[in-house]
Amino acid sequence: MKKSVFLIVSLLFVIYTPLVGAEVDVNISIGIPPPLAFTAPPYVVVVPSGPAYVYMVPGMPGLYFYNSFWYRFHGGHWYWAHTYNGRWGYIERHLVPRFIIDVPPDYYRHLPPRYHRIHSRNLDRHWYRWDKSRHWDRYDWYKREYRENERRRYARDRHGYGHKPPPHHYGELKQDRRDQKKNRGGQNRHPDDGRGRKQGL
Repeated sequence: MKKSVFLIVSLLFVIYTPLVGAEVDVNISIGIPPPLAFTAPPYVVVVPSGPAYVYMVPGMPGLYFYNSFWYRFHGGHWYWAHTYNGRWGYIERHLVPRFIIDVPPDYYRHLPPRYHRIHSRNLDRHWYRWDKSRHWDRYDWYKREYRENERRRYARDRHGYGHKPPPHHYGELKQDRRDQKKNRGGQNRHPDDGRGRKQGL
């Protein structure tokens, strides 16, 4: 009897040990990106990319704000956090909103020098109202950059490179948000998310 118990325990140990090691190896290989160092709260710009407002920091490739979260592309992986200088958590690529994925990685290189800057404090306070009322659509500088962005997107699609164009239907935007809410449950929830936070204006 003792020999049988010993054999079972030994077998479980042999099976389980490689699995634990593999999980540790994955975590080590992905790592956590270092915090971003800003001397002052950064300014952002709104990316003219269809029905969803995505914001990015000029001169900082791979850093985006969308729907109350910051997203960061670093070392070939995606991360997210509540604040740009907060604790970054790894997120699977398929959980990153497609409106962010659709922003060309080199878009920051094409920004007009005088493209409208938005203070990140105003972004924190008003992003929800801006998104709901389509605030930026009324400005000429946004319309001009949107047209230019569409021209660049058409050239990318025609030559078969770059990201696919984002959807242009509000129904898809609503579906995207529903999918995000579902994906935030369980193990996909951000470690700092808790029960979520109420968005103010």
